[in-house]
Amino acid sequence: MSVSVPPRPAPLPIPPNYMRAVEQKQVREMYAPLDRPAGDLRSAQQIIDQSPVMTHFLQGRDSYAIADDLKQQVGDWTPSNADPDARADAAYNLEKVLQFLDNLDDRTLNGSHARNGRIDGFFNDGYSTLDNSEASRLKAFSLNGYEVLRHLPA
Repeated sequence: MSVSVPPRPAPLPIPPNYMRAVEQKQVREMYAPLDRPAGDLRSAQQIIDQSPVMTHFLQGRDSYAIADDLKQQVGDWTPSNADPDARADAAYNLEKVLQFLDNLDDRTLNGSHARNGRIDGFFNDGYSTLDNSEASRLKAFSLNGYEVLRHLPA
């Protein structure tokens, strides 16, 4: 007698704006910006275009007040940076940080909604942030670096 085993279902696709636990752990363990993984040949603009959270953040006014401080932490992702590889690495690192913050447990934050493709908590065109929000965590990161991300609830 033979027993047939049903085929294993294909893995489910990852929902948009979702960050895997392994990726969250990688961001928590970062002490400085990383190079893109081997084989990732995307340009900075391609990284920005493929990331809803990054596109929304950079197209709005929320980034104005902290962009220079963010560049101190991740590098310059703008065309002002003449080195396309360094620009792409900076965009890659900023995207990881923004996605990490968008995936924080919204039950522990004020005015934030997890995995909605945006950094919540900015007001006054990005010059003010709601206390204990995704935006306030991003502002803290822009000033103090990767250490800020270590113990945030995801």
